[in-house]
Amino acid sequence: MSALLTFGTPPVDAAYITRPGAYAVFFNEMQELGLVRTDDGRYFLAGGGIEAGEKKEEALIREVLEETGLQASVKAPIGLAREFFLDEIESRYYEKIGHFYHVVITGQDPTQKTEADHTLLWLPVAEALPLLYHDMYRWAVVQAQR
Repeated sequence: MSALLTFGTPPVDAAYITRPGAYAVFFNEMQELGLVRTDDGRYFLAGGGIEAGEKKEEALIREVLEETGLQASVKAPIGLAREFFLDEIESRYYEKIGHFYHVVITGQDPTQKTEADHTLLWLPVAEALPLLYHDMYRWAVVQAQR
């Protein structure tokens, strides 16, 4: 059995919060990456926390819809990775466990976009990669392009 792909280093002298989530990698017809910019200026893949009793794929589809207003379906799993990091805005350490999926956009329903502080952007991959907040996001995008 292989070790979990890990980015970052767990804090030695501080507690961290473990947050499992599901995250989407998707492209438009021009092969631009869909990503989300939050009002605090950070860039993320669409996705987020898995709620109690929710399957990973269900969380993924729900989060994409809430953050972007886009309807999506899973094309293929990409992989699993985790990242240890300090959220400087919240002043907390996290272990973010990411279940990554390549998804296709099947439609849109702007009335279902509930996260007003999230803006959907389409950028060329080379431009988007350095903007992404987490290293594991960059890894997932590269994997999806293979």
